[in-house]
Amino acid sequence: DYCKSITVLTGAGVSVASGIPDFRSPGGMYDTLRPSLITASPYERRLMESDPTYVVSWDIFKTNAFPYLEVRRPFILGTRKQQWK
Repeated sequence: DYCKSITVLTGAGVSVASGIPDFRSPGGMYDTLRPSLITASPYERRLMESDPTYVVSWDIFKTNAFPYLEVRRPFILGTRKQQWK
């Protein structure tokens, strides 16, 4: 008997154990988010101030990708050096 395929289900715990910070922990992206420093409209900044998860929402990304790309830039650039930030 052998397997033709395999499925692996993972979550944030796998990346955190690898040294990649999650969004929700103290010091994580949501905790350190500073909407006033992000390329966004005043309305988008107010939304991020009231709910930091808005920075990674599809609603904002489809009209303005800068907030997401700006907060994820250190991680995106760090993947080459395996320096997760």
